[in-house]
Amino acid sequence: MRLKIWFSLFLVLLMAVGCSANEENKANEPKKEETTAKEEQTQTNKIVQNKELTKKVKEEKGVLNGQVYTQNGMAVGTLVLDKKVSDADAKKLAEKYVKELKEEYKDMKVNVQAVRAGKNVANITLE
Repeated sequence: MRLKIWFSLFLVLLMAVGCSANEENKANEPKKEETTAKEEQTQTNKIVQNKELTKKVKEEKGVLNGQVYTQNGMAVGTLVLDKKVSDADAKKLAEKYVKELKEEYKDMKVNVQAVRAGKNVANITLE
């Protein structure tokens, strides 16, 4: 008789622990909708480089480095200029690439920045 009571008690405890462990797993699983929203946000935050335009920017006279990419629904161009490039030339380069980016990415906001010696010498944005 005593063995049956202990065995029954053991089974009840085993079931209780098993059921509560299952509830914890369900609580820890992210909902599918939340996961999808996070994935979409990650995709919009993702930087996608335009290799063709980046190469073209880097080949410009007076440009030490640069990059053209899209992120968060915005097309961005960055130009790192040589110290010898004047402010007027920097602005012309920035204007040239803001027009090219706007042609390439018509539905996006476009921003081009030119930097010389660590200082921003041109910053042009088109809606």
